[in-house]
Amino acid sequence: MSLLPFFHWLAVTHLGIAMRDSTWAFAIVEIIHLVVLAIFGGSVLFLDLRFMGLGFRSVSAPEMAREMLPITAGGAIAMFLTGFLLLISGPMRYYYNTPFRAKMVLFFSAVIFHFVLQASIARSRTQSDRATVVHRVSAVISLLLWSAVGLSGRAIGYF
Repeated sequence: MSLLPFFHWLAVTHLGIAMRDSTWAFAIVEIIHLVVLAIFGGSVLFLDLRFMGLGFRSVSAPEMAREMLPITAGGAIAMFLTGFLLLISGPMRYYYNTPFRAKMVLFFSAVIFHFVLQASIARSRTQSDRATVVHRVSAVISLLLWSAVGLSGRAIGYF
């Protein structure tokens, strides 16, 4: 199933036309996207470092996972929404962009992986400060996935 008709439709929506024709809309949304990225990226980094046992040892991993859930969930939602607004400013340009497609696959993979990891640790009843091998490996995989999302996002502008 091709998404091409959907991308064509996005190009002619009122919001798509407004984003495309506005002098400042893209820049404002991109600034918001980058600020949210910094907040979200920081929370993911803090969590993954804690899951690896490399920092924030004064707080147990399950407690930190529970406390950071609103920030990571809100950040993922805000990044998706602002990213969607950036997408509709030129959907056909993005449809044919290979790094954009890679970023979307990586983004959704990273979101699912990270939130499964965070939820499983948050639900843990143990208050142990010891990071298990599974937690360490999972945190490294999470960081690698998010790094790949960032690199593919940077590559979008060059293709």
